[in-house]
Amino acid sequence: MSLYIALILGGLALAFYRKNKPDPKVEFLRPEEPIEEVQIPLAVNLKNLTKSRLYLKLKELADPALELMGDGAWIKIGLFLMLVFTASSYLNQKWLMLNPVLLPVAVTLAALVWGWNLMLRRRRARFEVEFPDALNIMMSAITAGDSITQSIIYVGKTLDNDIGLEFKHVGEHLKLGEPPEQVFNRSCKRFPYPAYLFFVVTIRANMSRGGQLKQVMAKLIRVLVDSRAMEKKKMALTSEARLSAKIVAALPLAFLGIMHWLNPDDLQFVLFHPDGRWILFYVLGSETLGLAIIWLLVRGIR
Repeated sequence: MSLYIALILGGLALAFYRKNKPDPKVEFLRPEEPIEEVQIPLAVNLKNLTKSRLYLKLKELADPALELMGDGAWIKIGLFLMLVFTASSYLNQKWLMLNPVLLPVAVTLAALVWGWNLMLRRRRARFEVEFPDALNIMMSAITAGDSITQSIIYVGKTLDNDIGLEFKHVGEHLKLGEPPEQVFNRSCKRFPYPAYLFFVVTIRANMSRGGQLKQVMAKLIRVLVDSRAMEKKKMALTSEARLSAKIVAALPLAFLGIMHWLNPDDLQFVLFHPDGRWILFYVLGSETLGLAIIWLLVRGIR
């Protein structure tokens, strides 16, 4: 009996021993525990030396328009906003008689957004004109036997415009040994256009794995030229409709000006009488809605 009890106790002890003993396979595959880093206090708070993300985001949005406006951009923007605010305040005080603060501020903000959007459209139009030339020059340099970095630098030295300056910066940073991914990511933020993004993807793939870069760039140039020709064709086909819409939109405002000279009493009724002001608001609202619809229709043409 005692022998059976000893065997049972020995089996239980052996089972607990095997359970507590670590498996060599598990120990080998187990990841190492991270070592706690000792936080060393710094004499300078680095967070105070870095700018807020909101400021950097606003700076990224404003930089393209500021670069296009050239020297004295902030002075030009200030004069433009001052002129818009003064004109809207005068028109509101003389004709509309709405909120003397809210309306001029709203018009000024709308003019700021419109001007910024206009600058971005002009910058993109200039990019679409200059970028195919840069690709042609780069493809010629690659055909002559230059490397990708040398061809990018050659484009920067040849072209004297925004694209040439960007290629020059990219080539210099690549020549200094900066990682290509970091250089091209920073460049894509300055030119966030599909054609440039596709170009960057092609260059990075060729630098890492190789490939027929010349054929790909030739196809990209052809696509850009065809897209530019299609855009011009679209604007030519819709020019008559857009001009007609602008003339129709200007007719009510022209009639209001004619009424001011021929029959000022009717104009006073439209501008200042409570019942007549509904006519004025209807004219302004219908004008805005009609122009917005026409703009959306033209933008929707593919």
